[in-house]
Amino acid sequence: MPRKKPEELKSKGGPGKVAPAATPAPTPAAPAPTPVAASPVITQPAAPASGAYHPADSNGDGKVSAEEHAMYMEFKRKELEDMDAMRDAQRNMAWFSLFGMLLYPFAVVLAVLLQLEQAASVLGSMAPTYFVAVAGIVAAFFGAQAYTKKKT
Repeated sequence: MPRKKPEELKSKGGPGKVAPAATPAPTPAAPAPTPVAASPVITQPAAPASGAYHPADSNGDGKVSAEEHAMYMEFKRKELEDMDAMRDAQRNMAWFSLFGMLLYPFAVVLAVLLQLEQAASVLGSMAPTYFVAVAGIVAAFFGAQAYTKKKT
């Protein structure tokens, strides 16, 4: 949802409705000879000091309502659950690949013991490609883990 313009923020009529422009006060014919201390009128809400809106403020009114806060917290909860599931899937993939790489030589030996010479030959010819591919998967996972730990 796009952020509101300052004119729209002053509106109390809801999103998409612009408050009517204030009519200027009539000016006196002659200026007052001595200035009168008057309280300043703030026509625009003050922007946050950082110049950014709170991420939970979905309608851009400068205030976080209970509904906006609940939506924001639900989004953050879902985001954390998704990140956790992604990490679990990556971890399982890395461990499965690692065990496959460690068990691959036993498959070759087993094929030789069962006198499956053609199977042993095929497994032996696939080994260089398989080991490089699986080592890349495992290295990428553990490298990413080390990078994120170092970064935080």
